[in-house]
Amino acid sequence: MSTEEASARVVRALLDYRSIWTTHDLVEFSQVPTPAVRAILNTLEAETLIDRRRGGIVAVPDWPFLLSWWATTAPLAATNKTSYWQTTGTIRRLFGHIAATSTKHALSGVHAAGFSTASTPDLEPVIYTPDAQAAATAWALAPVETDEPASRRDRVVLIETTTDVVYLRRRGSSSGVRVAAPTQVLADLSQADATPEEEAAAKRLLAWMQAHELTWRY
Repeated sequence: MSTEEASARVVRALLDYRSIWTTHDLVEFSQVPTPAVRAILNTLEAETLIDRRRGGIVAVPDWPFLLSWWATTAPLAATNKTSYWQTTGTIRRLFGHIAATSTKHALSGVHAAGFSTASTPDLEPVIYTPDAQAAATAWALAPVETDEPASRRDRVVLIETTTDVVYLRRRGSSSGVRVAAPTQVLADLSQADATPEEEAAAKRLLAWMQAHELTWRY
């Protein structure tokens, strides 16, 4: 297990659940080895991202602060493989097509945020999937070069990742597409190289998450 994946598993547990933890709990839940969990918690404590209390209890006083740190300091992006594709129909039609297949996926980016914030994205969908070529075949996508002047509305970004962290706590959507957990989506939108559109979507999603915490963090 890579350092990035170990951090992601522990941080996602701390973010996704409105709970207090012990080191033992986090080891059991995240399936990260005990020495790695202890090292991660020591780092988080040094960054004042967690509180350690009597009895070995670990709590998160400010989850947006923790999420921002994770997104910019220890992202999963370094181990991902990104490819670009073209859809011949509308994004809505593509989502319907995806929902009708059994291909594993998790929608992220501005489109995923849009399902929570009721906004209409103008950028390409970003979709995690274990095998981009297999997904592209199942979803009738054509490959494009990254520098081709294709409309970003018609382009689709597929991301292959070696970890299943991005699929944890996926949610359903009105289109039938499976959407990555809000914490994963917000982390993806908060990367250091985020575009202005992604930054705006991140702000809207953060506001929604703060106002509706009990609907996603429980």
